[in-house]
This record gives sequence, structure tokens and C-alpha cells, in this order.
Amino acid sequence: MIRVFGIRHHGPGSAKALLRALRAFAPEVLVIEAPADAVSMATWVGHEALHPPVAMLVYNPKDFAQASFFPFAAFSPEWQALLFAQRHNLPVRFMDLPMGIAFALRQKEYQAVLPFGKSDPERAAIRQDPLGYLARLAGYTDGERWWEATFESREYDGQTFDLILELMQELRQETAAEELPETLLREAWMRRTLRRVLKEGFERIAVVCGAWHAPALADVDSRPAAPDNALLRGLKKVKTAATWVPWTYLRLATSSGYGAGVRSPAWYELLFQQRDQATVRWMVRVARLMRQQGWDASTAHALEAVRLAQSLAALRQLALPGIDELTEAALAVLGQGQAIRLQLIEQQLVIGDKTGRVPSELPHTPLQADLQKAIKSARLSKYWGEPEPHTLTLDLRKPINLAASVLLHRLTILGIDWAELRTAQKGTRKGSFGEAWHMHWRPELSLQIIEASVWGSTVWEAAHQALLHQAKQADTLPALVPLVQQALLADLRDVWHALVPRLQQSAALTTDITHFLEGLPALVSVVRYGHTRQTDRQAVLAVIDELVPRLCIGLSAACVQLDEEASRGFFANLLRAHQAIQLLPQSRHRNAWFEALDQLSVHERAAPMLRGAALRLLFDKSRLAFQEVARRMAWALSGSWPLASTAQWLEGFLHGSGLVLVHYRALWHLLDEWVSQLTSEAFRELLPSLRRAFSHFTPAERQQMWTQLHASFEPAVAPQHTWDEQRAVLLDEMLNWLLSD
Repeated sequence: MIRVFGIRHHGPGSAKALLRALRAFAPEVLVIEAPADAVSMATWVGHEALHPPVAMLVYNPKDFAQASFFPFAAFSPEWQALLFAQRHNLPVRFMDLPMGIAFALRQKEYQAVLPFGKSDPERAAIRQDPLGYLARLAGYTDGERWWEATFESREYDGQTFDLILELMQELRQETAAEELPETLLREAWMRRTLRRVLKEGFERIAVVCGAWHAPALADVDSRPAAPDNALLRGLKKVKTAATWVPWTYLRLATSSGYGAGVRSPAWYELLFQQRDQATVRWMVRVARLMRQQGWDASTAHALEAVRLAQSLAALRQLALPGIDELTEAALAVLGQGQAIRLQLIEQQLVIGDKTGRVPSELPHTPLQADLQKAIKSARLSKYWGEPEPHTLTLDLRKPINLAASVLLHRLTILGIDWAELRTAQKGTRKGSFGEAWHMHWRPELSLQIIEASVWGSTVWEAAHQALLHQAKQADTLPALVPLVQQALLADLRDVWHALVPRLQQSAALTTDITHFLEGLPALVSVVRYGHTRQTDRQAVLAVIDELVPRLCIGLSAACVQLDEEASRGFFANLLRAHQAIQLLPQSRHRNAWFEALDQLSVHERAAPMLRGAALRLLFDKSRLAFQEVARRMAWALSGSWPLASTAQWLEGFLHGSGLVLVHYRALWHLLDEWVSQLTSEAFRELLPSLRRAFSHFTPAERQQMWTQLHASFEPAVAPQHTWDEQRAVLLDEMLNWLLSD
């Protein structure tokens, strides 16, 4: 006897009803909709270290681009069926089309096996979204909402599975000519599997499958086997491997982009575990999270929200409030109608942040196995699997630490964010030989490793291929330079030697000065790290030797006709390039750079902010005498320039430290005299720019300026004229406001 139980994937109501039906039916064997070549994974269910959400991964070991995930949650009916089989020592069969065949077949080959007939738009729409079609007939807007209200939130018995079967039979009859070729192949394989199970001598066979497939399997003993065998004959197949990997509720949600997802995993888990108290417990979580955000959320609020959700469910003829009723009630009562309050905690309430775990002794993909060896070799094992964040400081002069750094940089290239490079902590005294990494292991890193397996079977090979792929898409100097730097840090010498000629060619063909400014700091970093990493730096030095002179020649012209917004972007790149050039060992590059800054500082058509910044950089490095700086500042503050241009010049000149105005009184007096000559209207117009320029100074610098300003109001000899206290107070308040935080 074959009993077919049509369920909804990840349905909590389906899972509970299935368990009751299985206990009543007492099957001898359990046949489940899952790839036949992954049946070995069923033996791991019930292992003490295997905790859902998890996913079965089936992949082609020779081509990691061919891989499929099959996720399970604790409330998934298939997971509960596997647990039932494990507890009752029942044999398990997986009946879906093996992924080895699915990988071998492409969509065009599917259509060659089963070509489509003429398409009926109405029937095609039903086939594409059968639950949506039923939902619209019942007055609902989407299929998941209708299924949840009709089945998942209700306590139903085994007879409901017969109703689901009958319902799906009617739908399948309407769309028989519109079925996908892949679905027909899968169902043919399912029927063949059931026939084999019957031949094994089992009399009570329980079949767990998606509701859509139930009609195709219900009368398998009365269907002839010849059509199915003919359909499946001669199909190609590739060798596959399977394992369990951790999964997350975020990936299980439909918003994650993965198939067979659900909108609200956290709510479904609560509905499965504590259906009778699910509404109350969900609203208690809302109140608790609201209080953690510092918002008012009392017990009375939570109870009132529960009552409102239950009232909404009653009005909508629902057995239990669904996620829509819960969120509407929480928004109205606890959120006080402010949607932003609920959005801040929606991730934990609706989706959830749960992550599964898998046993360490599971079979690994080649990349996983190689990574474990590399972690052990680099002595990083104590950080892998440790959920608490750690800071790891590496001294690259030690070979073992250099190996650890290379491994972490390769993982960064692959998008495996186990570690993040941070600025070395002060006091380590390691200079360019030190690296500080923020280590944070999370279960979903296993997923990232699986996804990175498409690039290769070892960490070196995968990082090598991934970086080459990125290099093929890079066509500008700023895009190429970071890749060269990554190749150096990850010790990918083949990629390094392939990228450097492209870098030289790109530098030779580039005419955009902005690209020079953006690429130079990273190139200088490559040269500095080259000594630490024992890499030949001459090729990159040759690029820098060509790039710096061209940058110096074109700097002033590149600063002409820039508006204020463009000037700010150029200004940031200018400062980074200036810092990088100071680190170069060749004095000729620094001298050429300062000559370029000198020309820029007096270029009348250059952006005012950049002229001011250039003069300040020259002054800070003592490349100009104080008298010359004062003369150029007086020229910039003269009335021959528009007020807005003068304010931008000041913002560029005063960037960084404000001590230049404290220690050089002549410059302070020049600025004071310029401000004193402004009219009231002009002062109000320029006040935002002045405040922005002074806002970058430290509190200590602003306090010194304030003290210096007060001292200027205290003459050594008593004034002979009458002192107007009221006007002095007004001036004091205005200056205090201007120079304060």
C-alpha cells in the first residue's frame, strides 16, 4: 500500500500533520522527494552535532559551478520525516531525479527530450503559480498567504492530505499540456523509484513530496512502466558528491533569492514549536526588542497588541493570526504607527538570525579540506570555530606569521570574510612588518567556502583563478592597482607577473590625472610591502618612475574649471597622493611634486580650494619661506577675488591642523583683517564656509584661538575712549559661537 502525503516545503502545519499521519499509518519504508544520489546524507540526520537550518549540498567534484543546495529547517516536513525514520529505525529512499543527471542535462536538452506543444496562456499561468491561482479564487493576494491560512495555521488530520491530493489532481488536469519538461522527467524517476521499492517487498510505503507532485505518484501501481522507462533511457549522468552545510534563516527566506523559501522563518519556527502560544510569544519578543531600543513597550501594550491581532484574524476568518496580522497589530500598538520602529527589528522577528551547525567529521569539498590543512599549518586552528571575535597581530618577519597573512589575504580575495585587516595597533613597534586582523568566525563561512569552490580545489588555485577573473574585467589604472596589491599580499606570483605588464601598459596609456592620483598610494604601498614580502619591486618602481613626472606635469591643468563638489573629491585624492610621495625613497620625485604644488598654488584659474591646499602643503614641509606664504595669503584674501572663492581657498589652506594660525600671528592678523572688512551681509553669506573650515580643528586648537582672541581685547594701557559694554558682549557671543564646536 502506497500512501502519498503532499506537503508544502518548510510548512510548520504540514510538518505537524505529517508526523501525526505517519504515526497513524505506521509505514515500513519512507520515500522522500530529494535527489537520489544524496540518500547517504539521510544517515546523518539525528546526529548530535547536526542542527537545522542546514542544507544538503550536491555537487560535481570536477566542476564546482554545478552545485545545488536543498535547505531544511526544523519545521520542514521532510526534516521531520527523516527524524521519524531515524527514531523508528525505518529505511529511507530518496526518489527525485539524481543531480548527476540534472547536471548533465541543460535546458535545451530538456526540451529536446520533451518538446513543448502549443502554449495556452491561461494554463501556463496556472502552472507557473498554482497556489497563486487558488489564492486568487479564494480572495487572497498571494499563494503563500492562502496556504498558510488554509493549512499551516490549522490543526488538521490525515484526511486533509486526501483533500490536498484531490485539489492538486484538478489543477494538474487543467495544466497537463503545460508541464515543464524537467518536472515530467523528475516524476518519471519518482515513479520508477516507487516501483523498485514495491519490488523490495515493502507493503506500507509512505511517500513525502511537494503537493504539486502528489497526483503523479498516487496511482503508480496502476500506471505502465514502459513510458517512464522510455523517457529516462539513455540520459547522461555525471559523478556527484554530497554533504551537509550550515544554512541560515536569512538564506531560507524568499527575500534571499534562494528557491523553496518562506517569507517568515522565525514565525514558522514559533508556529511549529508552540502553536497555541505563538501569538503571545511573538508579541513578547516585539516588546522585548522595543525596550532594547529604548522605546516604551509595557506588558499592557503587548497584551493589547495580542488582542488586536486576534481580532484581525477573526475578522479575516483565520484560525490564527498570521504574520500580516501580527505586524499590523505590533505597528499600531507597540510601534505607535511608526513603521521605522518595526523595520529595525523585522530581521529578528520575521526572518530570524538562526544559523545551523554540522558535524566536523562530514565529508568535505576539496577546497574545504585544503583550507583546513592551511589553517592548521598557519597555526590559526584556535580561531576557526570560535564564535567570539578576536584581534590577531602578526609580525611578518616571522615565517609562520607571514604564512598566516598570506592565507588570510587569499581568503579575502575569495570573499570568505573570516578575517578583516585593520590598522596595526599603536605600541606594537612593528611598522610595516605588522598586521592586525579582526577574526570573527561564523557558521555561514562554510557557505562562502562552498561558493568559492567554483574557482578551484585548493586555496591557492581558487584565489589565483578568482583574481585572474577580476583582472580580466579591470580596464583602468585605479582598478588594476588594487589587484596588483592583492596579488602581492596573497603571494600569487603568477598573477603578479601577469598584472604588472598590464599595469605598465595602462599607466602609459592613461591621461586622466585623477587616475594617477587614485592609483599612486596603492602603488607606493606595493613598493613598501614588497620588501616585507620578499617580492621584486623594480617593475612597480618603474611604473612609479613613469607616473610621478606625468602627474606633476599635468597637476595644475587638471585643477582648472572644477566646481566646488568636484574640487572636494580631487582634494581628498591630492592629500593621499601627497602622503604617498613622501614615502618614496627617490628625492627627485618629492622635488618634482613640490614644484608642481608651487605652480598650482599661484595658478589663477585653478580651483581655489586646491590652490589653498597646495600652499599649505608647501608651508608644512618648509618649502616656502614664511614671508612668501604670508604674501600669497594676502593675495588670496584681497578683494580681487569673489567672496565664495576666498572662502574655498581658506578651507583648503586651513585643512588639517589649525596651529598655523596660533603660532604664526601674522597669518592670524591677515585673516582677522579680512574678516573685519566684510559687510554684515557678506559675513552671513560666508559664515557656513568659515564654520566648516574651523570645524576640522581639534577642541584644544580652538581653545588656543579663543584665548588668543581674548588677549587681543585686553590692551596693556587703559583705553582713553568710552567702552561700550553692550556691544562688546554681542561681539563676544558671536566669536564664541563661531569658534566653538
